[in-house]
Amino acid sequence: MTYCSLQIYTPIFTITRQNTHRHKKEGNTHISNKELILVGGGHAHVQVLKLWGLNPLAGVNLTLISPQHQTPYSGMLPGLIAGHYSQAATHIDLIQLCQFAGAKFIQASLAHIDLAGKQLHLNENDHTIKFDVLSLNSGITPNLTIEGVSDFATPVKPISEFYPRWQQTLDELCSENTAKSIGVVGGGAAGVELTLAMQHAVLHHAGISREVRFHFVYRDDEPLKQFPRRIRHRVHAALTKAGIALHNHSEVCKLKHNKMYFADKHSLHCDYIFWCTSASAPEWPKKSGLDTDKQGFIRVHDTLQSSSHSFVFASGDVAQQYNHPRPHAGVFAVRQGPILFQNLQRKLLAKPLVKHRPQQHFLSILALGDKEAIAYRRFFPALQGGWVWRWKDTIDRRFMAMFSKLN
Repeated sequence: MTYCSLQIYTPIFTITRQNTHRHKKEGNTHISNKELILVGGGHAHVQVLKLWGLNPLAGVNLTLISPQHQTPYSGMLPGLIAGHYSQAATHIDLIQLCQFAGAKFIQASLAHIDLAGKQLHLNENDHTIKFDVLSLNSGITPNLTIEGVSDFATPVKPISEFYPRWQQTLDELCSENTAKSIGVVGGGAAGVELTLAMQHAVLHHAGISREVRFHFVYRDDEPLKQFPRRIRHRVHAALTKAGIALHNHSEVCKLKHNKMYFADKHSLHCDYIFWCTSASAPEWPKKSGLDTDKQGFIRVHDTLQSSSHSFVFASGDVAQQYNHPRPHAGVFAVRQGPILFQNLQRKLLAKPLVKHRPQQHFLSILALGDKEAIAYRRFFPALQGGWVWRWKDTIDRRFMAMFSKLN
């Protein structure tokens, strides 16, 4: 694919389609040449684009800005790592989606928002883009504050950088003549799924003949501290059955080449280290002057509007509804998508906005490497087995089909 240049060193790709629909009128409202900019190809924004293509608003120029032209669906990433899915099956083509929505696509990264002038600065250079309404769904960044992490570990986020590194790791393991070890740091759901998926991929890779030992490192008594005990028990059993070495009460304080150092002074050798701890908010929201919470995430009303700037909307991991705070998980961004679409159009039409109340209890399904999974919901018994994985697979494929079957 060939890109024309935003600056000499910055690629940019734009695709536009003329909107042939008649201009719509809502009451006495008529829109003319309004600029709506979407930053980030997250789970909420892909739904906005799909719904916009089905229900366009004439007089509005829609643009998506994303550093990648494909965006991963987080629900299928463990299956991708394990080798159950191809990369194409787990990624949404943003260029194709923008074509369907009649939107312009710009491949670039956001550096700064000029809120007073309603301008975006891209890729830390002088290129600017004006907007009337702005929506942010750009995700979060890995927490690399611990010494040595940025030099000696591979962060899981962003996935676009992690997945190629994982493929490189598999290639290197194929050529090894001695036993190797892989360490995964982070005891949350992502860490559990990633460890089991990687172990399954290595175990079933035809080209890897030497032993690869897996170490799962976390600082609490057991993984999934926030999960019910019945789930923690099942996950612990799955990790043990897979032969993964578990390192509890192990708080990493420093990394060096192939080595982790812990707060209690002991250390652990790992040939490959993958970093899967809680991610952090990016710095640009606060630096741009947006209202943020204590952790740096964009503070939004239940309408998904910024609490400080009514022409800015935010959703997904980069934002937090201050009235109904929730964990940073893809399930919430998926539910926000249709509400965000409605409110963006209502904002442009000067109509009252609708409120979104995120669900308090929701179904969670944890993939266990092999085609098996655990499902649970609060106050319901845990379910486990191959049929649970097939159930999850059906749900995930149905979501992805929304963005692959575009007419």
